[in-house]
Amino acid sequence: MSSTLPRISVITPTYNQADFIEETILSVLEQKYPNLEYLVFDGGSTDGTLEILKKYEQHLRWVSRKDKGQSDALNQGFRQASGEILAYINSDDRYEPGALLRVGEHMRDHPQVHWLTGRCRLVDPAGREIRRLITA
Repeated sequence: MSSTLPRISVITPTYNQADFIEETILSVLEQKYPNLEYLVFDGGSTDGTLEILKKYEQHLRWVSRKDKGQSDALNQGFRQASGEILAYINSDDRYEPGALLRVGEHMRDHPQVHWLTGRCRLVDPAGREIRRLITA
């Protein structure tokens, strides 16, 4: 059944986020989504981000070069992505466990859907929830 899941391309734009990006990367890779493409676009970091990207390069594709900011990095990623589903996560955020599987299954089972959003939790650097998303 997992082979029928659509390909999801996740893009992470980053710049000098060495303090956070490893946790972001792990939150994507630990999804264990069977049809994942993970792309990281770095704007030329000088703070140790590249060493972290190199550590995981067998599990993701990354580029580091000067860009015109977050929007430019995202646009580069979306142009290069091969997935049927495009997603992004900032380099100081993380996905909840199982998030990509839920997305993949929902999009597979509801092919008429073109856009999907989810709820998020605001957490501090230690992962403690500090505020729930306002939904009303």
